[in-house]
This record gives sequence, C-alpha cells and structure tokens, in this order.
Amino acid sequence: MLRSLFCFVLAACLCYSSSLHAQEEAERLRAYGSNTVGERLMPALVESWLKSMGYGRIRRVDVSGSVTEVHAVRDDMPLIVEIGKRGSAAGMQALIRGDSELAMLARTPTAAEQAAGWQLGELTSPDQQFVLALNGAQAVVAQANPIKMLSLAQLRAVLAGEVRDWTQLGGPGGEVQVMCGPATGGLNDYLADRVTQGAAIKGCTRRFPTLAEAARAAANNPQALAVVELATHVPPAGRALAIADGGIPVAPTATNLRSEDYPLVQRYSVYGGQMMSALGRGLAMYLISPAAQRVVASQGLLAMTLPKAPAEEAPSVGPPPYREAVAGAKRLPMTVRFNLRSLSGMFEGGSAQDLERLIAFMQLPQNRGRTLAVVGFANADPANKLYPTIASNDRADIIAGYLGQHGIVVQRARGLGAIRPLVDERDAKARERNERVEIWML
Repeated sequence: MLRSLFCFVLAACLCYSSSLHAQEEAERLRAYGSNTVGERLMPALVESWLKSMGYGRIRRVDVSGSVTEVHAVRDDMPLIVEIGKRGSAAGMQALIRGDSELAMLARTPTAAEQAAGWQLGELTSPDQQFVLALNGAQAVVAQANPIKMLSLAQLRAVLAGEVRDWTQLGGPGGEVQVMCGPATGGLNDYLADRVTQGAAIKGCTRRFPTLAEAARAAANNPQALAVVELATHVPPAGRALAIADGGIPVAPTATNLRSEDYPLVQRYSVYGGQMMSALGRGLAMYLISPAAQRVVASQGLLAMTLPKAPAEEAPSVGPPPYREAVAGAKRLPMTVRFNLRSLSGMFEGGSAQDLERLIAFMQLPQNRGRTLAVVGFANADPANKLYPTIASNDRADIIAGYLGQHGIVVQRARGLGAIRPLVDERDAKARERNERVEIWML
C-alpha cells in the first residue's frame, strides 16, 4: 500500500515537473494593451488564429485580472499567447520597452508615444498598424423626440450637466434626462478622450447596470437621451442622432460607420514594430483576414469587411456638383484617407488595407465588369481658394490610377474641393479628416 502511494506521488511530481518544464520551454507571444480589446475580443481572435494553423488542446487561462493566456500545442510543441490588459498606454509602453511584441489600442498612438518609440519604425504604416474592428459612441433618443442632430459641443455640454432643457438644443422644451450606463468601462474612457476632454460626466439623471438598459430607457422616454456604444442595440422605439464635428452632420448609418465619416467612431487596432517575429506578424496579419473579421462580427463589433453589395443610394439632396458626381451610383462603405507624412506609402494604415479589400471585392464574379466613381474632398484654405479643388482632384486621380493598375475601371474621377467638410477647417485634425476620397459603384 505504502509502495503504491509512493509511486503515485512520485509519478504526480514527475508530471508536474514535466508540465512546468514544458511551460518554461513553450514559445511565448505577448500582446499587451487595451482592456476593451483584450478582455473578450483578442482571446477569441487568438483562439481562431491558432485553430487556423492546426494547433490543438487550446485552452484559455486567466492568470490574473489583467493577464489572460491562451495555451495551445502543435506537433508536441507548446505555444502560449499572453494577453495583458492594463490599458492602451501600458500596451504602448510595453511595446516600446520590448516587453511585448504587439500593442492593442482602442485609440491611435499619441505624438509622444510615437516619438518615444522611434526605433519601432513607422507605427501608422499599413505594415505596422492593423485595424481589426470599429466601435464608438452614439446618442440615442426616442422616435417621438423631434431633435435630429447634435454638435459635438452640444453633446459635451449635455454630459457635463450644462444643458438642462431641450430648448437649449433646439427642441420644444422639457428637462433633458440623461440615461447613463455603468460608471466604468471602455465607453467612459472613450468619451473622456473624444467628447468630454477629460472632464467628468456630471449630467447623468439615472444610471443603469448595462448600456442596453440605458438605450431602452431613452427609447421609451421623449425627454431622455442616452450615450451608448455603437455595438449597443437600439430598440425600434429609439433612434440615434446625427453628430456634427464642425462640419456636416453625419448619422451613424452602416456606411458612415464603416467609412469612419461619423465623428464618434473608435478604432480597435494592433500595432507592432518593424522587426516583428514571423509569429507576431502572422497573428497581426490574421487579424485583418476575412476569417478573423467573422470573429469580430460574432463579438458584436463592426467588422472591417465590405458587404456583398453596396446599399447607400446616391443622394437626392445636397450640393449639385456632389449629386452629379455620384448620380446613378451606390456608395461602398469605405473612405480612403492619406498619410502625407509617411515614408513608406501614401495611404494611412486602415485605408491601405481597405484598398486591398476593394480590389478583392471588385474581382468577385458578380462585380466583374462593374465600374467605379471616385470623389475627392479637401480641407478649406482661406488663403488659397483654388487649393481645395486642385488637392481634391489630385487625390481622386491618385485613387483612380492605383485602381487602374489593378485592372479596375474608374469611370468618373472628380474632386469637389471643400464642399462637404466633416471637421471645421481650423481644427487640428481637419486635413486628416476632410482630405478624403469616397468610392461609389456604378
């Protein structure tokens, strides 16, 4: 009996030692950063990636509240993907220090972070920035509420508690009742960064345990307004307001969200250094693949894929030059933006990846023989009235030429200057947002 017990204990110890040794010997890939990205989305994407490469015995291990590991084995060789969830800033710091190969961000790197990580290369290039999903914020009201749009400044005032009556927003009157979700979470971080400029949200009339409950409360109360995530379901009794950021009001339609023309869209991205390992680059490239994007959609986020067919019809109202440029066409849900400071390419990272998706989309059997219209826009220049027209024409011609090199016929290429600005021309990011090219299918 004692001999049997001794043998059992010895065997258990040997197995435990072997397990520890295997874990020490396991190849390890680290991705640190945003808790919003790392909590559910990244583990699901990593598991899908591992399955696609033939790994088995995949299991998720919550090491602590801020670290999740995904373990897998292939050909008796173990791999551990360590996902650290201490925030976007911590992820960038880990990437710069070399403690992590990938950084998960729910925002773009700051100028200070890019300067500190100069040795990493050009973080905003398509080879180092991988846009994996979109989320953001929307302001929900009841269908019975006559308000159709808010400016970003008005929304900021509502959340700050500075607006108390609907007459201050152009409505018929009555108390503005702000329905809020949980006091902590990714949405609050995003609102602080994008809307409230770091100020606390003081205007809440009532808080709810979930954003879905806040949206339902607003939909059922004509005096209420709720700010929730784009991924939050809006009941039929409610609707989301258009938001203006110093330019034209933009509603959160599927096309405006996917094209990132809507001002409260938030990117979830992964960044890596120019010397990423084959394993790290393999994961990063997988994140923007169709298979990974199906995982993104299953998590309730807006995926970066293009739909099977464009849905948005050409407008019947608006500036005549714009209506003429897109007459008879349907808009594809993407907008191409440029990165004129880049040394590695002229397109910003997400747009470069979208152009590759567009080429694949136009090569589908149902789209062969179809043609496109590309419409360029520019930022206003009070000192040179001719510049916006020249710049927007140049951008439209660049896109037409690029697509032509890949066998795609652009029937119309036209620049419309500054007639549809998304951002006030004086804003620090006006050029980045306003200088863009829309893609329409004929």
